Amino acid sequence: MAQEGSEYDLVIRGGTVYDGTGSPGVLADVAVKDGRVVAIESSISGSARREVDAKGCWVSPGFFDLHAHYDAEIEVKPGLHESVRHGVTHVIMGNCSLSIALGSEEELLNLFCRVESMPREVVERWLGGRISWKNVTEYYEHLDTIPMGPNVGSFLGHSNVRIAAMGYRRSMTVEKATAEELQTMRDTVQEAMDAGYLGLSIDMLPWHRIERGEFLGEPVPSQHAHISEHRALANIARKAGRVLQATPNGLDKKSVLQLMFMSAGLIRKALRVTVVSAMDVVGNRLIWLMAILGASVINTLFRAQYRWQCLTTPFLNFADGANTPIFEEFATGVEAINAEEEDRKKLFADAGFRKRFRADWYRRGPKLYHHMWDKMTVVKSPESEQIGKNFKELAQGTGSDPVEVFMDLMAKHGSLLRWKTVVGNDRDGPRHKLLKNPGIIPGFNDSGAHNQQMAFQDGTLQLLKQVLLNPHVMTIENAIHRQTGEVAEYLGVDAGTICVGDHADLVVIDPEKLKTGLSDPIEHYDDDFGGSMRLVRRSDGVVKFVAVGGKTVMDENGFSETYGKERFGRLLRAQRKG
Repeated sequence: MAQEGSEYDLVIRGGTVYDGTGSPGVLADVAVKDGRVVAIESSISGSARREVDAKGCWVSPGFFDLHAHYDAEIEVKPGLHESVRHGVTHVIMGNCSLSIALGSEEELLNLFCRVESMPREVVERWLGGRISWKNVTEYYEHLDTIPMGPNVGSFLGHSNVRIAAMGYRRSMTVEKATAEELQTMRDTVQEAMDAGYLGLSIDMLPWHRIERGEFLGEPVPSQHAHISEHRALANIARKAGRVLQATPNGLDKKSVLQLMFMSAGLIRKALRVTVVSAMDVVGNRLIWLMAILGASVINTLFRAQYRWQCLTTPFLNFADGANTPIFEEFATGVEAINAEEEDRKKLFADAGFRKRFRADWYRRGPKLYHHMWDKMTVVKSPESEQIGKNFKELAQGTGSDPVEVFMDLMAKHGSLLRWKTVVGNDRDGPRHKLLKNPGIIPGFNDSGAHNQQMAFQDGTLQLLKQVLLNPHVMTIENAIHRQTGEVAEYLGVDAGTICVGDHADLVVIDPEKLKTGLSDPIEHYDDDFGGSMRLVRRSDGVVKFVAVGGKTVMDENGFSETYGKERFGRLLRAQRKG
């Protein structure tokens, strides 16, 4: 292999190149020099410092992780290995109204830890003493100095903006900001757009709550804002040609309609709005159809730029006792999560609480979680005979309702009893229709969040596997485009394609290994995660090679020795100016 005097830094030879535009794949070599693609030809002569044999493989632009919450983790683990190992080279943070661009350490801990189900002691260690920036411009400048592994971009979190403008207490208790406070928020959002942020994120989902202190269990600040505040700040993103990322209240259709009409462009410029999340929900099988229909109507008749995000796989969630975001949906679930472990056990032993919990569980009315005992299966328990059984089975022969059995076990074992359930996307047909719909962007991995409850870091590979095994869903080139060039164009960033002159963010995938090589969630005990467990996925052998900026990040031998220590990626700044 040539070294000094090599014509190229990298040549990937003999693969089927999918360029991220949606064009069919072609057999070609790809040459890279100084971080850019410099040639794509059927056969490239000349030497390279590094050559990769891609025969029988796909060569793709690196994938986007569109919805991530690595904001704290990137400060100490800038390689973001758990996403990058699956071919992700672009990570988008600052979602769900939360970023670390603004706020004190205590405020950020209270915002992030419960919403993202992160151990507080871990996030304290990650952020402790590191918040040196004073405003949104300085935060983006800070990001530009750390040894990022993948390319990283961020939205600005509205909850942080609201706290900075109003103070923590007012942001949590006052719906309508004063004219002066609103102007301060406008100025902050405009400053962020000028600095190159990808847009603004807002939140309307009551499941997202404060972890500690005076407002324990209360919704995050963005949810306390009047809709006029959301609109005023969204209009700044509109004028800048940026994106509004939003999480609606899934129990309130009005919030979805409000977001759709924010996007509408009949008599004004359309606002790009990307929303979490379209899903075939187990508890309501009409939601996915309503999502598709709504996006079609608003985009076609009202000239909107509205896109749902959609998880590419079944939405598998794990829970430790009552400690699960699923229970944030109802009052006694929130009360249980608010309590410390021993107090939580006492709650489930208390007759009054049990009566209220039962009433909440069986209450009629709109809900997202299915509340089906036969779909909740024990995976760990001090009583080994319970493992593998669902709560309906555990109740059989006892003469008790499953809710009573569940509460008994919560009082007895608490978080030592671990169970799992699939909340949505469990049916292939509806999921495939969602993933190919033009009103959908496949990608809601939530990477970096809920580390002990779920793991979807391999979301793009899961999509490609389904398409490979079910060619009727869409073509391979379309599936790759949907996770590369399409996302880049929507966000307004210079990325996502393999053309001469492009940044060389490249992935080589073995399609044969893709058919069987993706793992179920794995419990991984990570020293950098405080030694506690986090769920991860593995795709060993599926992704043969990853390059960021033309530099080798990972190959079949693992990650580069310098990866995570020296800079590989770049800060993504929005190119669209208006």
